[in-house]
Amino acid sequence: MPIVGGPADGRTATVELDEHGEPPAELPPGDIDAVGDGLYVRLAVTGSGPPWSYQWQPATR
Repeated sequence: MPIVGGPADGRTATVELDEHGEPPAELPPGDIDAVGDGLYVRLAVTGSGPPWSYQWQPATR
């Protein structure tokens, strides 16, 4: 899936789909060898998806 924003912007992630055919709702940066204070969340590109992408959400303090 495409990754948008944050430390891994422009990369893609290969993830396993669940029993409903959907990727994980969240993707920690460490799972894709990136460092950042935040989290990637799955968002539908159109409608409710697919397709999806992972969008960067900075940590709140």
